[in-house]
Amino acid sequence: MSSRLVLQFTAILFALSLQLGCKRKKTAETPALPAPPASIATTPEEAVAEINRALQTWIFQRNQPPKELSELVTAGYLQRLPTLPPGKKFAFDPLKMQVHLVAE
Repeated sequence: MSSRLVLQFTAILFALSLQLGCKRKKTAETPALPAPPASIATTPEEAVAEINRALQTWIFQRNQPPKELSELVTAGYLQRLPTLPPGKKFAFDPLKMQVHLVAE
């Protein structure tokens, strides 16, 4: 009788361990991108460098350039596009994968 009791007790422990060990594990959530730093660009050259840093991060993570520079803001890589000097615009060089300033 005692061996039967030990067998039942062992079966109960085994069933409990299976039930506790087979629960679905929660998947880890992917961390959100940290907020981009506030723009520190005070010159046009610094503005271009800031955009190029965000652009390189985008390309590294997505393996392709954005269709428009505004996507860098929408996706959180920049807080906003830096202010342009009068008569200038940003141009994307697809060979160098960089932005530079050109006359409008």
